[in-house]
Amino acid sequence: MTSKRETDELIERYCLGQLTPEELRIFEQWKDSDPEMGIAVDHHRIITNAFTVYAERIELKSKIQAIQGEMETEEFRFNSPLKLVEKKETKIRVLWKRYRIASVAAVAAIIAVSATIISFNIAGVGPNKNTNAYQELRREVESIKRNQKAIINDINSENKDAEVLPSRSFTGTGFALNQEGYIITSFHVVEDAKSIFISNDKFEQLQVEAVYKDETLDLAILKVTDDNFKKFREMPYSFKKSIADPGEKVFTMGYPREELVYGEGSISSYTGFEGDTASYQISIPVNPGNSGGPLFDNQGNLLGIISGRNSNAEGASFAVKSKWITDYLNQQAKDTKIFIPVQKNLKGLERSAQIKKLKDFVFMVKVYN
Repeated sequence: MTSKRETDELIERYCLGQLTPEELRIFEQWKDSDPEMGIAVDHHRIITNAFTVYAERIELKSKIQAIQGEMETEEFRFNSPLKLVEKKETKIRVLWKRYRIASVAAVAAIIAVSATIISFNIAGVGPNKNTNAYQELRREVESIKRNQKAIINDINSENKDAEVLPSRSFTGTGFALNQEGYIITSFHVVEDAKSIFISNDKFEQLQVEAVYKDETLDLAILKVTDDNFKKFREMPYSFKKSIADPGEKVFTMGYPREELVYGEGSISSYTGFEGDTASYQISIPVNPGNSGGPLFDNQGNLLGIISGRNSNAEGASFAVKSKWITDYLNQQAKDTKIFIPVQKNLKGLERSAQIKKLKDFVFMVKVYN
């Protein structure tokens, strides 16, 4: 039996690709048979990646300081003439900044380094997303002033107090968590909502309410409250417990339009926006309306939930990892039972067959406020 130190060294050598073929074979058998070892490897990769990002920030800071030092040399100094201003019998000398270029460089360095250090969170949960680069993906839609029934009542009875529905402001995507009518979506999709409905080809419209919200993780749990609702069918997918690797093929489904749209790509990075270890970066083009959509691997395991995209990098999108979702759901289970699906009925199926089984569990989320 190996000690903890020896196990840690094995994990580090494994992640660095330094194991011999025989050691690699034995280690992978161990990892596949021991879930705790798989989790330990995932955690090691997350921590290593966090320190790598931190080291890059430090290197950037050093480069900026070096540039600033060069700008302060005699070669780069900017000597501006004095301006004489006559007022009564007093001469006031107005001197332009002797080191104008160096000063600008110094200010730029302070701003750049401060911004990267402040935004970097080594724990990786909930990055600062108040920046133009990160775009949340709820879709703004045309307002609906009144439904048809209210208009007819108003015309026939001249009843000025006829019921008027609130304006529909936004749409997003959500997907079922279990048969009991629990749905998960992004927090920013349902933020400040007065009423929420979900729909797809199978369910024309179901009223739901938000029962849990987490702004930091950008997650919201909805519960169907419609009197006619009984249960969903059994979920055909399960939540993946381990961390996916860059290069792994993935796909998503969502409602950037009035109909379900499929998209595929791959995992680009272990971390999301600005090194957020709670998220992946993925190479799937997504649009407003995709927020809250599920992210699946080739076997139909749920990897995460689409949360946003980088508006400055085409095709760079982000998804909250399934591990953080399951941890959050397990916390809520103390108050109410939100069972996580454990079925794996999609493995080995063609993609078109997987989509047919999944589409009834992915919903457009309609938000009225």
